[in-house]
Amino acid sequence: ERTEWTFYNTPADRRIIDLRVTLTALKIDVLFGDTKEGGLAAVRVEESMEARSEPGGVIENANGGINEDETWGKRAAWCDYSGPVNGKNVGIALMDHPDSFRHPTYWHVRNYGLMTANPFGLSHYHNDPTRRGHHVLSPGQSLEGIYRFYVHSGDATEGDVRERYHDFANPPKVET
Repeated sequence: ERTEWTFYNTPADRRIIDLRVTLTALKIDVLFGDTKEGGLAAVRVEESMEARSEPGGVIENANGGINEDETWGKRAAWCDYSGPVNGKNVGIALMDHPDSFRHPTYWHVRNYGLMTANPFGLSHYHNDPTRRGHHVLSPGQSLEGIYRFYVHSGDATEGDVRERYHDFANPPKVET
């Protein structure tokens, strides 16, 4: 495993952290099993933000899905969890880069505060045991997950998550 974290110097009302994880099979085959319980990037939110809490939070994905019923097991470029913390409405988006393994990823996201980018649990997400999400890396092969954690004020709309995803997926080109 090679993991690279990048922390950005941002204004106080937002934080941006990038994660690039590369998993490489060295000498033997490596099996990533078909499970909804794993993933490559995850967050747990403050209890007051949970979508099951009162007044509670909200889950939203890039396709307009709201809360667990419309986001769990669905593919999307990003997923956002927002809600009240210490009297303020805040959120965190987890974004899946187009170069990530199996982009757009599937989301194991729950009303009880869990949000995980998980490209492996296809049989669970589709409720079809014949649709397997396992993956085998042969020696020398790698898979890569590239993710952005974006902490913001307000919900996904107020936090401009859609626009910030565009910045992540399509960064400006630097010419020298």
